[in-house]
Amino acid sequence: MVSLKTLTKAATYIAVGGITAALIMKVKLEDKIRRQPYYKESLKLLRSHQGAVQLLGEPIKDLSFDLGEETKKFGGGKIDSFAVPVRGQKTRGKYYFWAEMEDERWVIRRAELELANEPDRRLLIKAESQTE
Repeated sequence: MVSLKTLTKAATYIAVGGITAALIMKVKLEDKIRRQPYYKESLKLLRSHQGAVQLLGEPIKDLSFDLGEETKKFGGGKIDSFAVPVRGQKTRGKYYFWAEMEDERWVIRRAELELANEPDRRLLIKAESQTE
């Protein structure tokens, strides 16, 4: 018969292993999204916007996002309101962008920055009518 102590150890190792595997998968999936052209272009747009740089402070870093919630916003060659938590030297916020596949490439249609200390206002980074 197996002792309770041995069963507890085994359960602990299995739990730690499962949690570690889930975290590794999450990081790999986030990295895969971060390598996509729409993601890179949207962050490049944010980092080159003087107003955003002034409000957030440099360097502007993107943080971990909710994969479950954000992947629901994909469909039919469009991305609607993808939310990326961002952080600068001065403050934090959420960066929202809308993108669309056009002629085999992603085009950022709209982008907005919401600061943590002003959640009821957003800075317009790019409007839908602006040209590339």
